[in-house]
Amino acid sequence: MMLNQEINDKKLNLNEVYNLKDPEPYYQSINQYEYDLPERAKPYFQKIINTYRHYESLGDLKILDIGCSYGINPALLKFDKSITELYQHYTNPLRLQQSELSRRHLDSQWFHESSFDEQLQFIGLDIAENAVHYAVEAQLMQKGISTNLEKLPLSQEDYASLQDINFLISTGCIGYITEVTFDKILAAVRDINQLWGAVFVLKMFDISGLQKTLAEYNLVLMETGVTVKQRSFSSPDEKKSMINFLEKQGLSAEDEKESDNLFAELFLILPPPMTNKSLIKKLLSDMKNFNSNCRYPN
Repeated sequence: MMLNQEINDKKLNLNEVYNLKDPEPYYQSINQYEYDLPERAKPYFQKIINTYRHYESLGDLKILDIGCSYGINPALLKFDKSITELYQHYTNPLRLQQSELSRRHLDSQWFHESSFDEQLQFIGLDIAENAVHYAVEAQLMQKGISTNLEKLPLSQEDYASLQDINFLISTGCIGYITEVTFDKILAAVRDINQLWGAVFVLKMFDISGLQKTLAEYNLVLMETGVTVKQRSFSSPDEKKSMINFLEKQGLSAEDEKESDNLFAELFLILPPPMTNKSLIKKLLSDMKNFNSNCRYPN
């Protein structure tokens, strides 16, 4: 994974806003760099989750959000908020005048005051302990795990909480975490044959290690042909470096050259027998058509 580390060293570093007790600086930062991957991922996640629910005829769906941060994906998927709404809420001067405890109570009230999907249950995984704690306290997620699984094992409690997950999602965390983390997650899942996933990965990251680990658990990382904008480049130097990394790996950098944006690709995680099912073929077709009809601004 040396190349992935080299890429991360050249990318914009926002570590100072990823692990604070309140999300306001995080939303200020992602607004500055037009980070809207979770917003662009939302309709694809919804299509995939609905397909899974239809196929498995499940009530509650237990989702592990890998790289959950302050619970942005649950906010979008469970509570049907938009990134614009989240930014406006978290940066509201009236909110910022409140104490930390009052803010979390206010946030939870705001999320729960309108209808939401009670059958979507989220567990969040992120090494940013304060961010995970916030998301649980604000009732965006049912549970949070802040152990660095690249270096440490799962606790017995966290292992038990992952046993009955049905679904994995991630918006941009892969490349920062590796197959080491996935191995520990998958080892905890009770019924791997019912596990699906949908993950967005920046184009330049090497996923060969992840593919190998998934195969060891009889899972496939399936290309979808869907590519979406992650965020705008932070500087001309970052743009140049990312294009160089893409071309170094023999990958097309035309989108990056013609725009000021980073792009991420969508992959499905499926048991091998599912890849040839008609409902998956229809899902892929629908997502490709949707993707081709969407215009992603430069």
